[in-house]
Amino acid sequence: MSDHCARSDERRRTFPPSYRLKRRRLIRSLFDRGRDDVQTVAVGCVRVLCRVVEREALGQDVPLQVGFAPGSRAESGVERNRIRRLLREVYRVHQYTLVDLFVCRPDALIVMMLFRGAPEQAEDGIERDLPRAMRQVAARFEEGAT
Repeated sequence: MSDHCARSDERRRTFPPSYRLKRRRLIRSLFDRGRDDVQTVAVGCVRVLCRVVEREALGQDVPLQVGFAPGSRAESGVERNRIRRLLREVYRVHQYTLVDLFVCRPDALIVMMLFRGAPEQAEDGIERDLPRAMRQVAARFEEGAT
């Protein structure tokens, strides 16, 4: 087992409130079509929007903040909450794919994870597609850093 894998098993897989994207101004900036600094990755039923910002803009000293949206097909509150919970759980397990890239950087990453599939396929689709989408986002930022 490599050194990196051993380290990731020892880490805490929590999702503290300071890592949640709540500022309306930052969320709006991810969906502004006029911006050219927003990166988008779509894998299967998941779309990930992300943007690099100054840490001061977050109001917290954290490497990234993440928000989750269930999509318009989830009609009832029960479905929306279930999809949001699944997105959070899968993100929490795989979060260090993105966190490690921004821990030592002076800037931060804001991320919005969107589910755009049918609610019946949420569990299998999110578990399959979200880690792949996060790896693709990480690969884009690793390319940009070198």
